[in-house]
Amino acid sequence: MDARSRRRTYLGALVAFFVVAVARLVVTVRRDGVEDAALWIALLVVALVVVVTLAVVVRRAGAVAAHVARLRPGALVVPVFTTAETLDQAAAAGAATTGIAALGGSPAALAVADGRVEVWVRREEAPRWVVRRVPGGVDETRAVYGSRETPALRVSDGVAAVTVVPAYRPLRATGGMVADDVPRAVRQIGLE
Repeated sequence: MDARSRRRTYLGALVAFFVVAVARLVVTVRRDGVEDAALWIALLVVALVVVVTLAVVVRRAGAVAAHVARLRPGALVVPVFTTAETLDQAAAAGAATTGIAALGGSPAALAVADGRVEVWVRREEAPRWVVRRVPGGVDETRAVYGSRETPALRVSDGVAAVTVVPAYRPLRATGGMVADDVPRAVRQIGLE
């Protein structure tokens, strides 16, 4: 099953869930009154909030990467989400930390070209900071991402660094499920 089929299946299941939930809510309200329907209403509201939040985050991740690709034609652009370490690394590099969530999860992008890795946050006109590409400077690590640790990509030149979660598949990356995305980013960005 390819990505497009999985997406259709996911959206189909989501629509089916909402249809069943709304039908169940209508039956419960007609039969038992509004008080007994409170659980279904709460479930629908929570599901709606989660779906809308994920949709916004995934869209923003793609928008940041597309923006960077327009500003850096020909550069390799890797969509990423920040980690808790990213905030400290930005401060250590003397870069602004606005827009970088303290526990990670902010959409960002890395632009790789001319022996350097540029760290882009939001849809700004310039990178926040730059890390030189050096031999052995790109590796797989673990980083704080929300309330847990997850595999992450670390780029360091000995002076500046950045630790992020690759988001080649942004919906999966929002949950920290980046199985083969980190090794892929290491291969693409590394000099080895």
